[in-house]
Amino acid sequence: MNINPLQVLIQAVAFWIIWFLLNQVFFKPFAKVYEKRNSKTVKALEEAKRLNMDSENIEAQLKKKIDEAIQAANSLRLSVTEEAKKNREATVQKARDAMQANLESITGQIDKEKNEILSKVDTGLQQFVPALSRKMMLK
Repeated sequence: MNINPLQVLIQAVAFWIIWFLLNQVFFKPFAKVYEKRNSKTVKALEEAKRLNMDSENIEAQLKKKIDEAIQAANSLRLSVTEEAKKNREATVQKARDAMQANLESITGQIDKEKNEILSKVDTGLQQFVPALSRKMMLK
C-alpha cells in the first residue's frame, strides 16, 4: 500500500472545504429549522397541557354548579310538595269543618221539625183522645 501524504493532505483539505460548505449551506440552516420546530412543538405541548388543565377546571366548576342546581331544584321540589300537602290538608280540613257544620245544622233542623211534628201530634192526640173516648163511651 502506497499512501501519498500530499494526496491525503489534498483529500483532507477537500473534505474540510466540503464540510465547511455543507455546514454553512445545509447543516446550520437545518439545525435552526429543527430547533424552531422543536421549540414550537414544546410550546404547543405546554399550551395543550395548560388548556387541558383549564378545561378540566371549567368542567369541575360546571359539574359543581350542576350539582348545586340539582340540589336547589330538589329542595325547591320538596318544599313545593310540602306546601301542596299542607294546602291539601288545610282544604280537606275546611271541607270537613264545613260539612260538619252543615251536618249539625241539618241535624238541628231535623230535631226542630221532629219536635214540631211531635208537638202537633201531641196536640192532635190531646184533642183526638178525648173525642175518641167520648165516642167510645157513647157507644
